Amino acid sequence: MENKPFLSVIMPAFNEGDGIHDNLIETLSTLESLNVPFEIILVDDGSSDDTLKEARRAASQDSRIKVTSNHHNLGKGWALKTGFKRTSGEVVAFLDADLDIHPSQVGLLLERLRSVPVDVVIGSKFHPESKLSYPAGRRFFSFCYYLFIKLLFGLPLKDTQTGIKLYRRSVLEKVFPHVLVKKFAFDIELLTLAHHNGFKIAEVPVILQFKRGLRWGRIRLEDIVHIFIDTLAIYYRLRILNYYDRKLPTLDRYPRVSIVIAVGPYNDNLVESLEACLRLDYPDFEVLVFPDEPFNWPDPRVRVIPTGKEMPSHKRDRAIGEATGEIIAFLDDDAYPIADWLTNAVRAFHWPEVASVGGPALTPPSDSLRQQASGDIYASPLVGGPYTYRYLQGRYREVEDYPTCNLLVRRDVFERLGGFDTEYWPGEDTFFCLKIVRDLKLKIVYEPDAIVYHHRREVYRGHLAQIKSYALHRGYFVKKFPETSLRPAYFLPSVLALGLSLGWVFSFLWAPLAALYLAGLAAYLAAALLAASVSMHPMRIWYVSSGIVLSHLTYGLYFIRGLLASRLREER
Repeated sequence: MENKPFLSVIMPAFNEGDGIHDNLIETLSTLESLNVPFEIILVDDGSSDDTLKEARRAASQDSRIKVTSNHHNLGKGWALKTGFKRTSGEVVAFLDADLDIHPSQVGLLLERLRSVPVDVVIGSKFHPESKLSYPAGRRFFSFCYYLFIKLLFGLPLKDTQTGIKLYRRSVLEKVFPHVLVKKFAFDIELLTLAHHNGFKIAEVPVILQFKRGLRWGRIRLEDIVHIFIDTLAIYYRLRILNYYDRKLPTLDRYPRVSIVIAVGPYNDNLVESLEACLRLDYPDFEVLVFPDEPFNWPDPRVRVIPTGKEMPSHKRDRAIGEATGEIIAFLDDDAYPIADWLTNAVRAFHWPEVASVGGPALTPPSDSLRQQASGDIYASPLVGGPYTYRYLQGRYREVEDYPTCNLLVRRDVFERLGGFDTEYWPGEDTFFCLKIVRDLKLKIVYEPDAIVYHHRREVYRGHLAQIKSYALHRGYFVKKFPETSLRPAYFLPSVLALGLSLGWVFSFLWAPLAALYLAGLAAYLAAALLAASVSMHPMRIWYVSSGIVLSHLTYGLYFIRGLLASRLREER
């Protein structure tokens, strides 16, 4: 019988197809010299080249190489979390798959871990004994970032970003569930949490041979901006919110979940959603699809229940008679979940007062430029306001209103309320959530790791049509359901639209008013441009900045129309 691994090496890879086979074989032969049982977990992070194929070819040559994949590019942090679930070693190493740092250096980290009482050992480019062949631009950025995190966190480390690290398993089991950042600032969040929890960290020298021959490697200016934004967010969660100190519930069992998808005609997005559902790592679930017309699906976990043309809320209500799960998970046909969506969402039901759980609906990386712009608009504080967590990963919180593109509810709660039981669409989720909070006095919580990807409508036409519908219903709901809709944030676009529309008229009456109006207009347009500039893509900046302005005008005017409406179309 093969010995249980002592050492697990996780190698995240993205578009490394040209060399990943040889790099895995090289890593395998190198680790054999350490004389400890080991395993290598290669995580393909949604590569568009032959990375997965070549990694599997290497795995076929030795059983100690294991390969898993994220079907979309989710970032280095997600890749490492995915890999960690496959590990069994007492010690876990992170090693970049490009082998800019040779795997022979794992032995140096392992020796340090064994010789001194520490919990984490990391390679450091700034160690005086390190030997570097490294672009000057990357050196400068690394030094500036070191000063930045030193100022924010006071970490007793000179480097956090070098691609070789060694953790005792107990460290990762403690801190991984709290990690939110999944891309470039992942390392700093992980190390900050390890330090925050009292684990000891040591640095060792590295030999780094940068192979790509580029001034900055793969890092782009846009990535640098996001690194600094994510790092500031880590500081905010750590020092201001004390977010990382919250107690996370654990699953003592896996209740059966019924995933419910209401859809009109059969379409490609639905196929993508069903395929992603069937890749979930959750052990007990079914998928119920309620389309207009019947179609066949080969997997028995999917049940197709044709309804004819009905409102989405009516289709979802049919789950009362069809679902067999304790939990009902609502998903739109143009949304698809990540592998641990249910695992992360269901744990919140550990608390008996929690009736429903929602999670972020991120824009898929595969969406077109104009779809990505739509996602950016929703996620902008200028449009999303206090609700940007619906479109980005925010922090765990209680909420009173959450959309059904990613919403789970206890079956008994759903039955007690009689389902959605409404003609409203969109807006059926607002009515439903209100009944949970107001009538049953139960809680709805937001779980940031319960992620789905939600395709956006392209700017401008599709995006603005959606904005129009949201605004019309929200304005009407201010009168109908003031508990969830009578909020200042919903009125601001109308104030802005009226100010932009009427301000220029009154500015003709008094010169100082004209100056004030022009100054305010300039400040507003500058804010829209600044909010859009995070992407660094010229056309995307244009679509987002102009889309923010058009979204405000559209929402503001149709919100007023909803306020003045005596009835909505679906009520007639």
